[in-house]
Amino acid sequence: MEIKDTRTWYIVLGVAALAVVGGIFTLSAWASAARAAATPTISVDAIYTSAFETFSAQQATELALTPPTATASPTLFPTLPIPTQPLAFPTAATNPAGTPGATGCDNSIYVKDVTIPDGTTMTPGQVFVKTWLVQNSGTCTWSADYKIAFGFGEPMGGGANPIGKTVGPGLQGEISVSLTAPTKAGDYTGNWRMQNSTGSFFGTYLTVVIKVSGPASTATPGSPTDTPEPTETP
Repeated sequence: MEIKDTRTWYIVLGVAALAVVGGIFTLSAWASAARAAATPTISVDAIYTSAFETFSAQQATELALTPPTATASPTLFPTLPIPTQPLAFPTAATNPAGTPGATGCDNSIYVKDVTIPDGTTMTPGQVFVKTWLVQNSGTCTWSADYKIAFGFGEPMGGGANPIGKTVGPGLQGEISVSLTAPTKAGDYTGNWRMQNSTGSFFGTYLTVVIKVSGPASTATPGSPTDTPEPTETP
């Protein structure tokens, strides 16, 4: 077919060009689709999951290859050495002989007042004899040169006085001392105690407690009245 019209010729060329361009676009679209189908889609979550699983596997492998550390077992109760000698327990200390309440060679116990009970009222300067009943609570016999001697307080003019007799262990004896009431009114207390032949004090304290009041006494010093004779009482 011979195309004689120039316009018709251009129309034919345009249609041909459009067909070529359409074919090119069609081929390009087909190639893109093919590439998309051939390339797999990678998920980010899958990547993270895979990495975590790999790390966990490595940790498990290292833990399995690490040797265990020995742990000391706790001891509930300490082991104490068994003593080879019997335990010694302290014993109660006893008072040495010659102190109140002690037991030993020389000791004494107050029994009672024989004369001048505590609290007796005296006139100023009155002379009197104080006598106590005392028991020998020691294991040694008191000889005649044992004495009753002043300890502390108001001496009332008295001094060490020999008992002048023997008193065996467990026996009682009356012990006396000559005294003079102070010249000033008031309450007075003197403390006396037994003394052995070497001058050592022992036993309980023996007290003289008087009250001085009233006019001065007319009794002659050194000549007390109503002085009982010391006797030994079993």
